[in-house]
Amino acid sequence: MKIILIVDDTKLARHLLAKKFQPFSDEFEIVTAANGKEALECINNVPVDLVVTDIEMPVMDGFELIAHMNNRHPQIPVFVMTAKGSPEIEEKIDAMGSFRYFEKPLKFDALLAAVRETLESAVRGEVNGISMSSFLQLVNMEQKSCTLRIRRRGRVGHLYCLQGELIAAETDGLSAEEAAIEMLSWDAASIEILEPDQQKQKEIKQPLMNILMEGARRKDEIKAAAKKDVAPDRPVKPAKPDKSPKTAGNGTKGDTDISSLYEWE
Repeated sequence: MKIILIVDDTKLARHLLAKKFQPFSDEFEIVTAANGKEALECINNVPVDLVVTDIEMPVMDGFELIAHMNNRHPQIPVFVMTAKGSPEIEEKIDAMGSFRYFEKPLKFDALLAAVRETLESAVRGEVNGISMSSFLQLVNMEQKSCTLRIRRRGRVGHLYCLQGELIAAETDGLSAEEAAIEMLSWDAASIEILEPDQQKQKEIKQPLMNILMEGARRKDEIKAAAKKDVAPDRPVKPAKPDKSPKTAGNGTKGDTDISSLYEWE
């Protein structure tokens, strides 16, 4: 039995979506929350397998919820419900192979198929939570203004977003596009949402999708280089023995010659 958490501040929306899952009660147990804070309390007490969340909510919105989950529960897949999607945005997101979002009003058959597919993939160990790239796409889609503080193993950087547009970035002496691409290449980074910096000037000229794709390319290069550096351990061959027969201390032939266990070059 898989547990699905539905997060929406509208009680009717939570009720209707939960009711849609009732015919599949042998597969799924549904729990609900009215905002991100309630959702996190639920996740801390219930072994949730997947989250379906709205974005605009009081107390703690969907962005903050996703950021918390990325930092503390990265293994839980997240689906996003939004009223601001479009076929063009969906095509770009699908091309990046990132998070799943569903435009309101929801098409339940599509949601159900995606839930089953994702949970089956999770069983095979193929699914993680939402990535930094996915988070930026969501910020862009929802036209959110904020500052994102990114941390990874002692390194810190900032991404500045104004009405969904990535306008500036900085980390380790880098700025603009180069800083953004560098942070997108970080693996297992944490995301913290801060208030928007109203004084920050626009420095980034490239479209967000170009930056995301370049960040993904660099991340792949880093992973490929790491694999080359870590060669599998090989058993160490002992020194090649003399051809003369080995004898035990009493002058009789000893145990099997270890030279027979190796192919000597």
